[in-house]
Amino acid sequence: MSTFFRNLTVLTILAAFGAASASAEIAVEVYKFTGQCSTDCTGTGTGTLILLAGYVLGTPLVDDDLYSFNYSSNLIPDLSIHNDPNESLSGILPVGLGPANITISDGNGGTFSSSSGGEWSAFIPSADAGTNGIWSTASATPTPEPSALPVIGICLAGLIFYGGRRMKTS
Repeated sequence: MSTFFRNLTVLTILAAFGAASASAEIAVEVYKFTGQCSTDCTGTGTGTLILLAGYVLGTPLVDDDLYSFNYSSNLIPDLSIHNDPNESLSGILPVGLGPANITISDGNGGTFSSSSGGEWSAFIPSADAGTNGIWSTASATPTPEPSALPVIGICLAGLIFYGGRRMKTS
């Protein structure tokens, strides 16, 4: 019986190690911005706002909600604002989405703002500006969860090992 408990202890330690090494991802909510360029840029300006899960549409946005914001147009290939001590996020994404008063800033001139009238601009002073700016939800993405495959693999390996040892002693 002591061999059984020794093997069980080893298996438990391996399973705990596998669970600790399983990758966890951050649950987020993704919103898309699209607006028609009217100043400097041509075509469409687009953005992706990623908020930490838990934000409720119609409530004020706060700095801690921001995970990242990326904007691009034909003139600005990538304006990226990520959650750091200098960034700021304010406004409200309305329940029905559409145009919204939103301001996102990295604290160094990298600023994006949109208004409830549909006007929007990127950078200070404005490098891109436009009209018909609307916010929408991105395609649904599943909430990421930690991977259980390492734990399952270690448990199966332990069962095979333990079963093989039992057969040898019989």
